[in-house]
Amino acid sequence: MAVTQNQLSGNLPSTFPYLEYLYLGINHLSGALPSSISNSSNLRLIEIVNNKFMGPIPTSMGDLRFLELLDLSGNLLVSDSSSPELSFITSLAKCKYLAILLLGGNPLNGIIPDSVSNLSTSLEQLNAPNCKIKGSIPDGIGKLTSLILLDLSNNDLSGSLPATIKDLQKLQYMDLSMNKLISRVPLHLLCALHNLDTMNLGQNQFMASIPKCFGNLTSLRHLNLSHNRLYSAPPEEIWNPKDLLMLDLSSNLLSGSLPYAVTNMKMANWVDFSTN
Repeated sequence: MAVTQNQLSGNLPSTFPYLEYLYLGINHLSGALPSSISNSSNLRLIEIVNNKFMGPIPTSMGDLRFLELLDLSGNLLVSDSSSPELSFITSLAKCKYLAILLLGGNPLNGIIPDSVSNLSTSLEQLNAPNCKIKGSIPDGIGKLTSLILLDLSNNDLSGSLPATIKDLQKLQYMDLSMNKLISRVPLHLLCALHNLDTMNLGQNQFMASIPKCFGNLTSLRHLNLSHNRLYSAPPEEIWNPKDLLMLDLSSNLLSGSLPYAVTNMKMANWVDFSTN
């Protein structure tokens, strides 16, 4: 059923017994997501983006065993007040076919549980920017080895990157910007992510030198390390990725002079070293 981009209002019906695809995006639907949605056991896709749904995400979502895509972004959904953790994530471990999980723009205000490691081994996209997520990124994130996209930007995350992040070998897009992350775990662990096209760590609290091995990330097109506390001279190796389009090192504590190797960046259309 597809009724996107209308002006529908009201609540979500409690059950669609034979439905496989539910598109209700960009309407004026409101109210709570009914726990009875699990009665629609054949659902493969739920897309209710940009409505006014509120309240907790029911853990009964986990009973939708065939679910492949869940897009709840752009609503007013919150975490269950009985637990500081995002308990619905634990319940989604039963959705073994889940490939795309989109939560952005909901005031979830909770902690990512380590049980995130039990999400589907098929999960390719975990998108939860601007969700008031707090706490640290759990070690369990490294078990999501099929991830291609990870976006946890503009949250209240703190602590260091988990060492297990190096295991996300298929990752192409990573945005952890606008948090309070620190560099207790060495940043060179990120050098294992050879398929990265975009790495955005801007507006955090990383205090370290830029690892030389970032120059080995030859797939990089966009690298943003701005508004941190990075120090020392940028290593010459940072100019190695010849297809780099954007490099932002602004608002750090970098020193030294620019080497001739900067001319390697023949494809770049945005380079910013200001406020260092």
